[in-house]
Amino acid sequence: MRYFILIFLTINCYFISATAQTYERYKKLTDTTLTSKYLGFKKDISVLVPFEWQEDLDRNFPLIIIFDKQNQRSHNYILNTIDYLTSNEQMPSSIIISLASEQKYRLLETLHKASDKNGLALENDAFIFKELIPLAEKHFKASSFRLFIGHSRYGYYSTSLFCSKTNHLNAVIAISPFFKQQNVSLYDSIIDLNNEKVNFKKYYRFAIGNDYPDDFIKMDSTLKQLSNENINAKGSFYEQAVHNVTPGLSIAVALYEIFEDWSKIQSKYISNDQKEISIVENLQLEIEQIYGIDLAFSLGNLNGKGWYFYNEGQYGKAIEAWELLLKTYPNYSEAILYIMDAQLQLKKERQPTFERFKKSLAKTTIYTDIEKDELLEEAIKILTR
Repeated sequence: MRYFILIFLTINCYFISATAQTYERYKKLTDTTLTSKYLGFKKDISVLVPFEWQEDLDRNFPLIIIFDKQNQRSHNYILNTIDYLTSNEQMPSSIIISLASEQKYRLLETLHKASDKNGLALENDAFIFKELIPLAEKHFKASSFRLFIGHSRYGYYSTSLFCSKTNHLNAVIAISPFFKQQNVSLYDSIIDLNNEKVNFKKYYRFAIGNDYPDDFIKMDSTLKQLSNENINAKGSFYEQAVHNVTPGLSIAVALYEIFEDWSKIQSKYISNDQKEISIVENLQLEIEQIYGIDLAFSLGNLNGKGWYFYNEGQYGKAIEAWELLLKTYPNYSEAILYIMDAQLQLKKERQPTFERFKKSLAKTTIYTDIEKDELLEEAIKILTR
């Protein structure tokens, strides 16, 4: 029996390009254009969602916002890195919104009025927090966990967000940023965070190559002056890396470190030494105490625990583990099939579970029609044994 199926499908209510890149754990939901009343012009966006996402699913996902979608090489590398880490259970499944910036607006979008009277940084803030994020929460099932990723000018802007919107976000990854513009010093803004009341851990990661080595030294020194225990900030320096290489060198490590606690905590559940399924509630509380929100365990982690008990001949425990999985991934119909198999080993009645399986299979959008037929055939075999 398969461990789990990963597929990608077309959402009929959204337009998706036939040439769209495919991922292991994500699918393209939409490419669209938003007209911002705050910025006064249009913004192109792309939305990726986890493969288990579907419109009637009653759960939310962390939100990742990536700036500068138009820089395709760096943007695609970042997306593939997120996909890779998600596939390997190193970060939670997320909603990913990528924003493009037109060249004629990009400078103004990231400039504060203290630096240039025409600067639109505050209007950009309003676009993101009053238009884009509410849209993501209403239509794309984004949770209140927010991670921003910006490069170069948007590394500067993302850093400014970390300082000004600290309690409205969870993490920022600033790649090849600079920290000063006329009348604006982000070094000072970072130090001011010592006086900011922060209830949960906030992560700031920055990476610099050979473009701004002096900026790295100064910001690294500035971060050492931080005493706010809930600000987790550090930088990476790549001495010979050119400007457009730093995204590829830094993104995986930054994401890993931001979600390291999440990964560490969920690994306690999958450990073969851990036999109590009820520990999940305490582990989820640990995650919430660090991040300020519950980040769901990965599908592979929850499914793997069920298979561990099954292979150990602890079929009752396996059923418990798969029932737990279905609370977070109710459209993962295979888990009900696995429960039927465990019931077969226990010589228990399987007809009610079979009916439940058929209802789930009819509603889920995870599987193709061919895969649904295959799963139904497997369920009938288990039922009739």
